[in-house]
Amino acid sequence: MKLILVQVILLSFQTLLYFGCELFQSRIHDVKRPVDDKIPFLPWTVLLYCFWFPLIAFYPLIVFRTDSYSCCTYLMTMILEVVLSVLCYLLYPTSFQRPVPPDGFWGNFMKFIYRGSYRGLNCAPSLHCSSCFLVICVSCTCEGMNPWVRIFTTLIAVIIVLSTLTTKQHTLIDVLTAVPLFGISRILGIWLTVRYYVPILTFIGN
Repeated sequence: MKLILVQVILLSFQTLLYFGCELFQSRIHDVKRPVDDKIPFLPWTVLLYCFWFPLIAFYPLIVFRTDSYSCCTYLMTMILEVVLSVLCYLLYPTSFQRPVPPDGFWGNFMKFIYRGSYRGLNCAPSLHCSSCFLVICVSCTCEGMNPWVRIFTTLIAVIIVLSTLTTKQHTLIDVLTAVPLFGISRILGIWLTVRYYVPILTFIGN
């Protein structure tokens, strides 16, 4: 129950920072490049894009039941990803012109997702992608995780990353800049976990 509460607090913290920082952004930079026009716009992949929400909500609960240390590194890394991403958004605000979704079920769904972003900012680095890279990393390194869980969560994370491009929620630059952000957050997250593992574990579950 404590871990669930921690997840609720973390997701609320992430939402508040993510949308709240848009209030302070000006001089927006366009991250779209010619290569992005070569990536097809597939509105139906918005369904795959939305897999991200249950993934980040339930993934740490799965990891905690397998290896508490891996769960601690996940949570610390995720917090750092959120904080560092928001700093990037404030220092270098980014956006780009999304295409007009076609009429129909998936097109209307895509319009709904587009409206979900307050101002359509916070593109680079993609928090969707950096958090998926974290899921892939933890799934590959978590001791004792069921092989089918590793495969399933890794596959879902890869699909989500690809869907950020085919839904035109992000550009290739957004995905690429998420890689170093994940790397820095992961290194710092592991360092903090090693240093404060016992109090973190006590706080989230034991």
